[in-house]
Amino acid sequence: MEMSSTSIRGLLRGNILVLTVSRIIWSLSSAIVMPYLSLYILNLGGSKPIIGLVNALGNLAGIFLYPIGGYIADKAGRARLVGFSTLLYASSFLFFALAPDWRWVAAGLIYQQLALFYMPALNAIMADSIPVGVRGRILSLMIAIPGAVRIIAPYIGGLLIAVYTLRPAMRIGYLISFVLGVLVAAMRLRYLEETIEGEGIGRDILGIFKAAYAEIAVSLRWIGSHMRGYTALAIILILVNSIVMPFWVVYATEVIGLTPYQWGVILLIGGVVRTVMSLIAGSLVDRIGAKTCMLIAFAVAAPSMILFTRSRGFLDASLIYVALSLAGVFLWIATSVLLADTIPRAIRGRIMAALGQGVGIGIAGGGYASGFLLFIPMTLGSYVSGYIYQLNPTYPWIIQSITLTAALILAVWLIKEPERAEA
Repeated sequence: MEMSSTSIRGLLRGNILVLTVSRIIWSLSSAIVMPYLSLYILNLGGSKPIIGLVNALGNLAGIFLYPIGGYIADKAGRARLVGFSTLLYASSFLFFALAPDWRWVAAGLIYQQLALFYMPALNAIMADSIPVGVRGRILSLMIAIPGAVRIIAPYIGGLLIAVYTLRPAMRIGYLISFVLGVLVAAMRLRYLEETIEGEGIGRDILGIFKAAYAEIAVSLRWIGSHMRGYTALAIILILVNSIVMPFWVVYATEVIGLTPYQWGVILLIGGVVRTVMSLIAGSLVDRIGAKTCMLIAFAVAAPSMILFTRSRGFLDASLIYVALSLAGVFLWIATSVLLADTIPRAIRGRIMAALGQGVGIGIAGGGYASGFLLFIPMTLGSYVSGYIYQLNPTYPWIIQSITLTAALILAVWLIKEPERAEA
């Protein structure tokens, strides 16, 4: 179904408008500090293996409450859960801002992941609110518009570090994130509209936990029948993404010889490309299908990962990161559309609690890959990442390149698009 630009603009209202604006506000803050977290851990007394351990502990914490979030989202509604839990998530930034050593960062990440149990509800309300046939284009707008704002944020982070040094700059950035997070929570509580008729869950907390975990078996059976191939591919990708993800800035500064400021400029360039290309990618996903766009992403990303380890300076790293940003946009939008088109509305919260909203290639930008089936490989990958990097700094990117090549081949057989998209 082809729609005019006027129709697309008309769809950016209600929940879609609220979620887009809230992403814009987050983009003003989170992207200032996130690219430099690994350097912050090192500055607070951590080591390369500690970087992996801290990320692993955060990922592991997410396993326990995600089924609860998905269950509540389907049974009691999504909007209020998202609003109140966003407030909890915002408070996690105080751990990072006040951290005297890396252990506080670890505690902050654990608390942050526990608070993120509302992500299945957020993903479900987003999928519920986007009409079939324009999901690629609307999702691309929801990436492009906040992306246009967050383009400058990593550059500002690098500039703050250059002016104030690393630790004071990161503390300032996390305090900004806390204040803006409270604003986002207030906006979501006030303006998000419910998308399902909830039947209620009562006040028996223990009963809610039992019912939520009992539903896991139902979710797994549905996934096994309908999305087995996608799930296998997502687990493999998340495992390897977690190996490479924490060490981009470390490799850039320690091996290539860039400053944090220069890395911020590269992220700025990548953000511009991601913002512009997300609009094109969304249209292509709607036109040629999610599977074809996934194959394009793998074909671009696989050689680019190896080429990053051959970078000798700012220009090399910039060009390669641009290619990776392009691939990341295509893969995130394609997998997000595939999930929304395949999962029925009535069970969307519970299935997205298992599978998340989409998957990326292991670079910043796009969205947050989450789901209790993904947290175990994510935890394993994060835990071994520091040891792999310490063994040889190029190994994470070599492993990622091999994995993406295998994913390109496997996706031809494993990925199945539904004959009729779910509303």
